[in-house]
Amino acid sequence: MTRRRVVVVGAGAGGLSAALCLAARGVEVTVLERAGGVGGKIRAVGVPGREIDAGPTVFTMRWVFDELFAAAGKEFSSALTLERADVLARHAWLDGSTLDLFSDEDRSADAIAALCGPTEAAGYRRFCQRAQQIYDVLERPFMASPKPNEISLAFRVGVRELPQLLRAIPIRPLYAELQRYFRDPRLLQLFGRYATYVGSSPYSAPSTLMLIAHSERLGVWRVSGGMRQVAAAMRDCAVGQGASIRVSAEVTQIRVAGGCVQGVVLADGSFVAADAVIFNGDVAALEAGLLGEQVSTTIPRKSVATRSLSAATWCVDATTSGFDLSHH
Repeated sequence: MTRRRVVVVGAGAGGLSAALCLAARGVEVTVLERAGGVGGKIRAVGVPGREIDAGPTVFTMRWVFDELFAAAGKEFSSALTLERADVLARHAWLDGSTLDLFSDEDRSADAIAALCGPTEAAGYRRFCQRAQQIYDVLERPFMASPKPNEISLAFRVGVRELPQLLRAIPIRPLYAELQRYFRDPRLLQLFGRYATYVGSSPYSAPSTLMLIAHSERLGVWRVSGGMRQVAAAMRDCAVGQGASIRVSAEVTQIRVAGGCVQGVVLADGSFVAADAVIFNGDVAALEAGLLGEQVSTTIPRKSVATRSLSAATWCVDATTSGFDLSHH
């Protein structure tokens, strides 16, 4: 039997995950990446003498990577060096106040009490309980399931857990939900930041994003050599399973004929045949026809007014002052 050929466009974390899983199942996989290296948003900027992580700095939900590597018969812990961080994040405001959040709820509550008073600390404990409730209900049926919706969620959760699911479904925006637990504007700002993780606003994003707080309390990890080592480990594992990864290979068109994908065309005019193509990029690029008009017609039409953007990141090589930083 001829092996299926799959082209993955984009070597971000999603593309590398797809390549790793498919290659481990015997699929012939080729990953094509426009940039000069893998990782997508997991990237570094070089300065004299060292490199600075310019993308994600917080590594959480390690068990996702444990399961990913285990599916390929590998151990994630042997691919790179991880150290669990005691301090989840250090926060500072222009008035000079600072606040550390810890993986230990009691320590975080004590720190909040010292900064904002016992009422806010009690609100933080209620916030943690609610965040865990949302996380427990939605982890498997939503976060670990393909194309979840209200109906599929109900079936996966089951009748017995349906009341908890209904309580976890967002009824109000994140900021409005946070006001049930906090009054201090610094804490509202701090915990409202979870909306920015997905490029949204706490005034409109759903309150289910509170589950991020619980996932962080379950563990934030330091990665020896920087976050880019996570992408490197995924690349090496995928290659070890037989995947081919090409960088500086820009895809300009996904070719379709007779309603079926044929492969992709590169900027240099070459063609890579495929039985299926996985696009690990912004869906707006497909809708706009940047990968060919034939592909754009397969995307449900939406109003895309502006490009997707989650953050503007400044990378600075400088001497700090004012308060001690806590680096992930």
